[in-house]
Amino acid sequence: MTKKIAILLCLAQLSTGAAWAAGTPPTLPAQIERGAQYYIGDENQLIMKVNIWGRVEKPGQYFVPSDTDLITLISVAGGPADKSRIDNVRVVRVGSEGTEEVIEVNIKKYLKTGERSLIPDLKPEDTILVSGSMWYIFSTVVQVVSQIAIVANVYYLATLASKR
Repeated sequence: MTKKIAILLCLAQLSTGAAWAAGTPPTLPAQIERGAQYYIGDENQLIMKVNIWGRVEKPGQYFVPSDTDLITLISVAGGPADKSRIDNVRVVRVGSEGTEEVIEVNIKKYLKTGERSLIPDLKPEDTILVSGSMWYIFSTVVQVVSQIAIVANVYYLATLASKR
């Protein structure tokens, strides 16, 4: 039995309550890997768990419908934050044989062209990373340097005052 068929049979069991009628709770078949799980949401909707990190308004772990695409997930997470780099969003996906795959997505190009094929559908356990732009990195470095300069200035003035 293939994994997809096993998942569908298990989901059918869960949604109809067939396993509950026999007095035992439903279980996932042994052939299904832990990382490739779907869940049953409200109104028997098939949902999956995904992560979104980086420069979005509300990063974190989300349970979304199984047909969710990248744009929808970023929107659910509050959209890209200021100084986000949306021309290189990365989707990290664990393949069926445990190998990791990194998909680079240019959302800026999608917004210019409207070409739907540029936006991938998500899979369970995907991790999306929206990094900061060079301007974000530069402004962060300038902020840290200015705070160090203030501390150094206070230290210098305190040293001068103690010598008098």
